[in-house]
Amino acid sequence: MEITTLALGDLVNTAISDWIGPVLVGIIAVVALVLLWKRQFAGFLTFAAMAVLAALFVFFGGDLFGKNGNISKAGKSVAKKINAIHLTDTTYAQDFLTR
Repeated sequence: MEITTLALGDLVNTAISDWIGPVLVGIIAVVALVLLWKRQFAGFLTFAAMAVLAALFVFFGGDLFGKNGNISKAGKSVAKKINAIHLTDTTYAQDFLTR
């Protein structure tokens, strides 16, 4: 089972580094040049911000959202700190449920 997982991980990394990444950078460059050529600076700034977010997801998605990603760890630590109230454990459970 590990061999299959390792092969798929290498395939994803190869696809991102050899195909998806360069195509994304090329598309971003073409659209940015067209917007600058047409002197649409507000559209260019908006597109640049969205392009940075897209590039972060493509190139660093595993580091941010993976099993041991920084955002995943932060979400898990916040979820552990949230207190939950169980209606059946409180003294007002029956009054709340009968309304």
